[in-house]
Amino acid sequence: MTSPAPPATDQLWKRNLYALTAVVFLSATGFSSVAPLLPLFNQTLGVRDPNEAVFWAGVAHFAGAAGAFFSGPFWGTLADRYGRRTMLLRATVGGVIVLALTGLSPSVVFMVFMRFVHGTLTGVNTAASALAASQAPRERTAMALGSVQTAFFLGNMTGPVIGGVLADRFGYHVPFFVMSGVLFIDFLVAAFFVRERFVVSTHKGRGLNPLKDIQAVLQTQALLPLLVLLFASRFGGFSLSPVMAVFMQEMVFDRAATMAGVALGLVALASALSAAVIGRVVHPNQLLLVFVVASIAASGLFLPQFWLQSVVISAALFGLFGLCQGAMLTCTSSLVSNTAPRERQGAVFGVVQSATAFSYGTAGLTAGTLSVAFGVRATFVADAILFLLIAVGAGWLLKKRQGEPVV
Repeated sequence: MTSPAPPATDQLWKRNLYALTAVVFLSATGFSSVAPLLPLFNQTLGVRDPNEAVFWAGVAHFAGAAGAFFSGPFWGTLADRYGRRTMLLRATVGGVIVLALTGLSPSVVFMVFMRFVHGTLTGVNTAASALAASQAPRERTAMALGSVQTAFFLGNMTGPVIGGVLADRFGYHVPFFVMSGVLFIDFLVAAFFVRERFVVSTHKGRGLNPLKDIQAVLQTQALLPLLVLLFASRFGGFSLSPVMAVFMQEMVFDRAATMAGVALGLVALASALSAAVIGRVVHPNQLLLVFVVASIAASGLFLPQFWLQSVVISAALFGLFGLCQGAMLTCTSSLVSNTAPRERQGAVFGVVQSATAFSYGTAGLTAGTLSVAFGVRATFVADAILFLLIAVGAGWLLKKRQGEPVV
């Protein structure tokens, strides 16, 4: 087994945080540039009906999530044994390979399979978050994770725009190859600039046991409801990617990929701004309250999308939703990290990856199914109801915590 080295110096964890934000930004740019294109990409693989193309995009999202769900705890256990930096390098190399092979897809079935491999091998944001959380002082955890999430959202802002422009100008296969190159640059940044003081013990001890690590994490009683909130809140945001391109196709048929990229870019930009502010100014005791307010606002922003016919107003509402999304993700990530033991940050974020992956997969599959049955706009009504229920659940948890005696 391994044991973590003493906490990193102030200079080391800050320098690493700068490098990690660059790594996360590049990876998010690469991955987010191609995900919204899947419904249109599927139409080049023989799936002609737009709603059916959305359905297959949902299947692909589910396949990727299934890979991440089952591999997350395993990678998290390895991170606690052999270092989080090693997992970061593994994730970036996996992205290089998967994106290039997906661009060569001869059929929709092959594309779905590659999304499964994608989920199994990647997880840059999870690895970076675990490394940042394990090195930052406890009182600076929210700031560190907020910085990582800001980079993640900024990458998600630029990626869809770049991917949409590349697709409209050069075809839907080209973005996969370009972004594979971006992920290779990402690997070089991680290899040369990210450092970790992690001592590998020569004691053989017990072997790898991800199931025991999961059990240990979940036995921390306060973690389970936070993981449920993280899963549910991510579900609403993830449902946008598979439907956005077809939704834009209903309003502006030409340049649908570009407009979908712009809309998702606004979501990500607003999320980045929100994550940066929340991580720096909100006191840890106020995180759950901020989450409740953000989820109520998100519910109100989704419902009008069912009727809107204006691209401008629709994009503006998506941008406002991004403010809510950044707040919710930073709050839940910080609460989870602060609740878990520091020596199990890798295992904790492995479980977080599984919860996030399950949310991603079920959101994509649900959005695709709703699109086939009721049209793409039905997804927005479902999300409005979901965020209202999330607010109720988080409010109950907040009231329960306020009622607990101070020991």
